[in-house]
Amino acid sequence: MREATTLNRSPIAGFAFFKGSIIVNTFSTVRFGQAATPFGPGLIGWTEQGVVMLHLLQSDDLRAHEILAQQYPQRTLQRDDSQAGKLLEQAFKQPHPVTNPSTLKLFLNGSPFQLKVWQALQDIPFGEVRTYGELADSIGHPGAARAVGTALAANQLAFLVPCHRVIRASGESGQYRWGAERKARMLEWEARQLADSNAAR
Repeated sequence: MREATTLNRSPIAGFAFFKGSIIVNTFSTVRFGQAATPFGPGLIGWTEQGVVMLHLLQSDDLRAHEILAQQYPQRTLQRDDSQAGKLLEQAFKQPHPVTNPSTLKLFLNGSPFQLKVWQALQDIPFGEVRTYGELADSIGHPGAARAVGTALAANQLAFLVPCHRVIRASGESGQYRWGAERKARMLEWEARQLADSNAAR
């Protein structure tokens, strides 16, 4: 059984967390567009209920319209690159993602376990990491590191649902849906942003 959750990201002590409630998936139209992010071209999709997708594109990815069509085959798709650029700028909140984090409304669709994992990611502060095992422990499922990894791989919202902050127990950054090298760059970028923010205080 799959559930849908609408989530509002609210800044608390320089970081962000989600408050969620189960709602019915009623949207019929998905707007989408492409624009630049600090980690290459981004594809973002949104509805009146919130942002439903943020992908970091690879050079060999399908065209944006095809990616959305596969994910939402029963929906009308409308392209709006101008609004997409504004949303992606807000998502990464340049130049102050630490002290002024994004407040985008998000809409996630997944199993109860996936939703629990994705929401637990919000307890990982900007610039920090947790292992798969630590994340499994935090949601009351010790020993479920592999299942946690599967849930992270199903995440549709790069950066906004920060699965890049989960690493292997060995300390290696590990695999990432949008590229292991990109994951390492994201962690380095966050550490640098955090260091710059602390230095400015």
